[in-house]
Amino acid sequence: MDPSFLVIFPLLLALSTPCNACDCKIQHPQTYYCTSDVVILADIQGPGNNTVTKQGFRVNVIKVLKAPRGIPTIHEIYSPISWKDCSYRLRTTQQSLSLIAGYLRGGTLRFTRCHLVYFWYWLTREQRLGFEAAYRTVCKCQVQPCLHCWHSCPQPDFGECVWKQKDCNYKVWEGNHSLFSMCVPSMNGYCEWTRIQMNYPYQTSAPATSVR
Repeated sequence: MDPSFLVIFPLLLALSTPCNACDCKIQHPQTYYCTSDVVILADIQGPGNNTVTKQGFRVNVIKVLKAPRGIPTIHEIYSPISWKDCSYRLRTTQQSLSLIAGYLRGGTLRFTRCHLVYFWYWLTREQRLGFEAAYRTVCKCQVQPCLHCWHSCPQPDFGECVWKQKDCNYKVWEGNHSLFSMCVPSMNGYCEWTRIQMNYPYQTSAPATSVR
């Protein structure tokens, strides 16, 4: 098997789609965190309860990285049951240490294959710290993808950082901005890229359970 496939495989789990169905492009990790209602680190233990419109997956939540106050304990998460509605499919019986970002509806966590489902051990140390503590401090800044790479990227607005992937490839994270950096407010009020500092004391509450 081509080793390069192993590098991009986790993102393909979440984002590979037929062109006539869900047209999903990868987002910057900070964008996934800031725009999601809930972000968890969990073991997907297998299929759960299905309804006519949604399928369930049983999960063991290891750490809640983002959630509104008062959310019930999560034991099951849901995805649309129809493939054309961006249904998520397990590739193996179980998936350990999966980073899952989604939205709340009716008090339950929902997600599609256009949301983030990514193996924790594939993240860089900086990305892990981002999801655990750093990204939540900079959600006032937005990451704007540069999708027309054959032209010059647009100048960022006051609260934006322009994010450009090599060769306009938005199927896998690569490069400094994706793997090691976040978009933060600067001293002059504009947002700019900065590397996530591993030793910086980002403010975060102590989790109820720890990452294994």
